[in-house]
Amino acid sequence: MAIHGAQVERWSIHEISLFSRENYGNPYRDVVVSAVFTGPDGVEITREAFWCGGNGWKVRFAPTAAGKWSWRTVCSNPRDSGLHARTGDLICVEHAGCNPIYLHGFLRIANDRRHFAYNDGTPFFWLGDTHWQMPDTEMVNECNHPEHAGRTCAFGGQFQHLLSDRSQKCFNVYQTYPSATAGHWWTAKYTLVDPRRFNEVFDLQMNRLASEGFVIALGVGHFNSSLSIPQEDLCRWARYLVARYGAHPVVWITCQEMNAPEEMAGKPFNRLSVWKAVAETISACDGYKHPHSAHQWVVDASTRPLGREPWHTWFALQGGHRNRGLTPQSRYQGYYEFVPARPMIEAEAMYEMVDCGGVNSTDDARRAAWKAMLCGCAGYTYGAAGVWALKLDDSDERWKEYNHAIKSWCEGMALPGSAQMTVLRNFFIDLEWTNLTPRFQDPSWSEWVDPERCVLATAGNWLYVAYFYGSTSRGALRKMDPSTAYRARWFNPRTGEYLAEIRPEVNPANGTWAIPEKPDGNDWTLVVGMISGGSGRARSP
Repeated sequence: MAIHGAQVERWSIHEISLFSRENYGNPYRDVVVSAVFTGPDGVEITREAFWCGGNGWKVRFAPTAAGKWSWRTVCSNPRDSGLHARTGDLICVEHAGCNPIYLHGFLRIANDRRHFAYNDGTPFFWLGDTHWQMPDTEMVNECNHPEHAGRTCAFGGQFQHLLSDRSQKCFNVYQTYPSATAGHWWTAKYTLVDPRRFNEVFDLQMNRLASEGFVIALGVGHFNSSLSIPQEDLCRWARYLVARYGAHPVVWITCQEMNAPEEMAGKPFNRLSVWKAVAETISACDGYKHPHSAHQWVVDASTRPLGREPWHTWFALQGGHRNRGLTPQSRYQGYYEFVPARPMIEAEAMYEMVDCGGVNSTDDARRAAWKAMLCGCAGYTYGAAGVWALKLDDSDERWKEYNHAIKSWCEGMALPGSAQMTVLRNFFIDLEWTNLTPRFQDPSWSEWVDPERCVLATAGNWLYVAYFYGSTSRGALRKMDPSTAYRARWFNPRTGEYLAEIRPEVNPANGTWAIPEKPDGNDWTLVVGMISGGSGRARSP
């Protein structure tokens, strides 16, 4: 019997339920079901079904164009009439609300190959929040925040409390992965999933993130899972996650720290070849071809490189933490100059109050973000102690060596760095940030007394944005248009406020302007924009 008549909003998730007529010893492993969706203008998207318990399978599909879509299933066991050759159709209509994903579409690589955009070309400023192992640790039925006085709270529990906070602060990406080695995912270790936690926790979280307009940067495990899970089983696990969540607004990060070394202190540490097989599986099963990367170990572009693989379309970098210091401009430059070009995201650097060779401060977290942005990143992923890896309360000893500086996720959620990420986001969106090009200490554009801690990006010669996090801002801007005037102001990255203009007009003699000292010893951002004349662009902020 065909299934007809569903009306589905564009880009939103539609579920089709199927029921097998035959019994399988291991339905997770022994049978593969997929559905081919054919839409307007002959567009085809293939989505695999996933086993959801008992004799049930589901196919999740998000239509990409308005109009009629028809579908037909194919089962590796063609005798099973409940799963094979099932047909149906649906009508896709435009989204009637204000969810940015349902309005503009899934994320893609922008035409300039330096940024992300929604499917319709609308620029996407990535502001991520790190929630490693969210489906393993974040509670959906309870919340221990003091506001709830220990009571069970409304829909979503602690997870929803944290999500609401991040949404209010303009975050739009959740960076996460499930622990593939955790026992609650398995009925038989690594060979048969237990759908209950998916149904009761992970689905709720993913559906809620999608409904609130978030993109999910999703991996399938931690790098050292490759030591304990056979390659075939880890690839099958990845395939299941793509089937279950590939119609959600995801981008892939494969796993955490994919290219970690094979050995550490003389012991096996990782198997990169296994993770490459996993990434190839994700790519092969992803009917939408979502942007795909690998969350990286702390490496330069020339060390254990990832980027030549056909599935790899953007860089998820890791600058590291207190024991590494802020990422040098030269490392960002190496990735920025990688050919072919692709977007960069600083995906793990100086998570606020996390102890990794010393406790990262709020200043560290903020400085890492500003430096990354002016070194060409397409956005930034923040992280906070107690949230990046959940600390339920002061007695929670998971990741205790990293999270000891705070008492719980409640405290981590409220750290000032998260609000300063909102300041960062608003600043760059107001400045038409996609026009900026990092200058990486190029002497034809600038000269600095402290070149590593003075970070410059420009939009041609009509807008200069320089960030100073050292002791001095002394130096000069070059290539300015001597025939026109510029406006110069200091911006406070802690508060989001501009100071009064440095002077009504800056008139660069011979195209060079000597920068005055920054207002105090804190980090400051200098914005210098052309007022008129020259290129004819009035771009002063």
